Parts: sequence; structure tokens; C-alpha cells
Amino acid sequence: MSTPDWRSVVAKDYDLSHTDGPIRLYFHPLNQFYHHNLEQLAGWADYLSIEAGLPVCRMVRNREGRYDTEANGESWVLMNPPQQTDRLERSAGATLAELHARTTGVDLAAFPESSVQSKIEHLENRLDALEKKYDVCRNEEQPSSFERVFTEHFPYFSGCAENAIQMAVDESINFPNAEPLCIGHYRFVDYERFPADNPAHWVVDDRSRDLAEGLRALTWQSARSDIEPAAAAFLDDYESFFPLSGPAIGKMYGRLLYPITFIECCERYFNGPANTDERELELVLRQGEEKAKDQERLLSFLADRYKDRFYAPEWLART
Repeated sequence: MSTPDWRSVVAKDYDLSHTDGPIRLYFHPLNQFYHHNLEQLAGWADYLSIEAGLPVCRMVRNREGRYDTEANGESWVLMNPPQQTDRLERSAGATLAELHARTTGVDLAAFPESSVQSKIEHLENRLDALEKKYDVCRNEEQPSSFERVFTEHFPYFSGCAENAIQMAVDESINFPNAEPLCIGHYRFVDYERFPADNPAHWVVDDRSRDLAEGLRALTWQSARSDIEPAAAAFLDDYESFFPLSGPAIGKMYGRLLYPITFIECCERYFNGPANTDERELELVLRQGEEKAKDQERLLSFLADRYKDRFYAPEWLART
């Protein structure tokens, strides 16, 4: 995929005479947008940028009134990022909370790609598929180095996944009326590293998705002694703007417990292209195992922080 020269394409296909102030433009591939309703995405981006003052990239219409433009044999969307993306005016937790609060109640019908309706089944299917690979690898006479690490650690991570799935089932029974959906991210990291929101990466889901992934990222980025203070600061800032309900806490906890990094890494090995770098995947697998204790400490911290507001697995509750 060859990124087009935005100047030549803009000169031909766009009219920017009504754009106020200096602009910085770039093209984003259309096929990398999670949701396909560009009109709705652009409307939300404009609202969040103009009305809420959040650091959001806005989408630019072409002369035909569309957001997608053909160039170099591919479809692209012209993006106009916010002017100041080198610093946040508020913390990551507060920024995320305002994004969620401002978009709560977003219409799911406009974003049918969301997997929110089939989430539990999807988690179960992914775990079942890896369990079959585990059975095969255990019986191999000469497993690869990756497969040896995989079979060694699969029982632990599958146990975490089973606990997470059971929590999701229990939550769906105990709280059948789920919280309203909002705009989040396919995989939220933090606003310090990626300060500008890109609508291409937005996913309509409940807010626990972003919170869990933000906390998971903290586990991988923080030194062991820094995990609990960093998590507390992130959640304090978030809840000072948008307090968490019991169901949101339970869903956040269950998603964090589900070992998505381990599962995605294994899926890339077993289902990825033949030229997949096995050494790189094995390194990710080993790093995940090294971070397991840190993850447990974080989960125990959350169980203690929100005790009496949801039910954590007994082996993660602090005594």
C-alpha cells in the first residue's frame, strides 16, 4: 500500500478554502477503519473536537461530499489532526472519562460491526480453538520452541480465561440491563503515548473495554513497584469525572483477567502467515509469563479497591 502525496490529491479532490487556521493533513486507509459508517464517525469526531474540546482527528469531505477518496488504487480518508498533540490539558483518565460520558448512548444500529452482542461466545470460541492446539502440541514428538513454551503455560492462562468467561456469564445474568454503550477504542493504550484520537480506531462497546486495556497497558509499561499507584491514579482521575457502576467494574475486571495478549500471540503463531517471526512471538509469550505476577497484583489491588461492589475470583482476593 503506497500512501498518496496528500498535497497533489487534496489540490485535485478537496476544497479547503473554508478551513480556518493552519491545518496538518494525512491520509488514513479506509480498510483500516473498524467501523464503516463514515458519516456517523465524522459527526462524532466534529462534536468531540469542537464542542468537547477533546484531542480528536476530524475527517475531511472531498469535493463530491464524501469522506472516502480513491488514490493509488486504494480508498483513503483525509484526516485533520488537532493542532496540539504534544501534551494533554487533562490526565489520560479524565480524557477517557469525558470521551465515554460524551458518547454514552451512541446508536448501536449505526455501527453493526460491534461485537458487543456476541462477546461471551467469541471469548469461548477463541479459548476452545487454542485448547485444541494445546492437545495437538502435547502429543508432538518434536514441538517447536514456541510450542514448548505454549504447552507449559497454557493451563495457567486458560484458567484465567475460564474465570473471566464465567464472570462475564454471571454479569449477564445478574445485570441483564447493561450500561449504555459509548465510543471507545479497539485497543486503548494511553493518551500520553497517543494523544490524538483517530476515528478509524473507534469501537462502539461498553466503557469497561477501554478501562481494562488501559490497565493492561500499565502492567506492561510500569515497573513492578509502580503498578498499583499508576492504576489508582488512572482510575481516580477517570472516576472523578465519570464514576463506575458495579456492572462496569465487574466487566472491566473480567476483561482484564482474560489473557488477550497470550491468546492473540498464540493465534498469530498458529493461524498467521508462514513467514511469521516465531522468535518474536516466543519473546512476547515469555514476556507475558513474566508479567503474570504483576497482573495478579493488579487484579488483587482492584479486588480490594472495589470490594463489596463485585465478586472477584477467590484466588485473586486479598486476605
